[in-house]
Amino acid sequence: MDSGVVTISIEADAAEGDGTAERLAAALGLESAVIVTFEHEAEHEVDAAQRMGRAALAYVDRRARPGMRIGLAWSRTLDAAAEFAPALPRCTVVQLAGALQLGSHRPSAGIFARLGQDAAVTMVRLPAPLLVTEADTAADLGALPEISSALSAADDLDLAVISVAAWAEGQSSVWEKCSPQQRAAGLADGAVAEASGRLFDADGIEVDTIDDRVIAVTLDQLRNATTTVGVARGAQRAEAVRAACAAGILDVAIVDEALAREILGSSPAELPVDPPTGALSASQTEES
Repeated sequence: MDSGVVTISIEADAAEGDGTAERLAAALGLESAVIVTFEHEAEHEVDAAQRMGRAALAYVDRRARPGMRIGLAWSRTLDAAAEFAPALPRCTVVQLAGALQLGSHRPSAGIFARLGQDAAVTMVRLPAPLLVTEADTAADLGALPEISSALSAADDLDLAVISVAAWAEGQSSVWEKCSPQQRAAGLADGAVAEASGRLFDADGIEVDTIDDRVIAVTLDQLRNATTTVGVARGAQRAEAVRAACAAGILDVAIVDEALAREILGSSPAELPVDPPTGALSASQTEES
């Protein structure tokens, strides 16, 4: 494999940079947006997920204050960046969704394990899968004190970070765990997007097709958080991000350049490739 320098440029806030993030935030009706650009557009899936996860964790690092209650949803994106977890001030971190076992791989929750090693962090874990096969199983698990208390801990969040996915093949880890009948039922009910197992349609209206089997934060809890950050990558998730904004669950979006371009209807030349003035820039040398 080749070795080289990979540059990630992150527009820190909508008010900074060349105005692209500001236009994106305005188009989505959000407080601010973060755009992650890669030097090479054809990134390996794992590498790209890690870079998006790093951007999300960098945002948490910048916004975290002592005494905050910070919610992080289980996602492959955040887990891929677990080794870059920041040293947080004294705060509480709440796991917002159970983990999923995908394929033959055991479910990982590395981001929570890493943050839990920080003496300044009080960790509230959610010891359950995100999705179970039967509604009765979800109800029984939800009644357990350790799970009900973890879900209740998401009631008063200062900051929440979630992944936003399209309800489509190859776009959602929850889709992968559902049966063909459940996938089709979600589509028939109008679902276009998913966040921590919660489905919603293009107008942001909740779709409850699989709700009774999901163990995770609710959309209302995300709406009630002071700031909720949605992370998404790829132009194919544009409709899902718009739907999440219509649902009122996002205040900030962290997206890659391709997704920003799709939402803004811009050509590649119209979005910045080099780090703009005032942007945060992170460079690292990687060997693979």
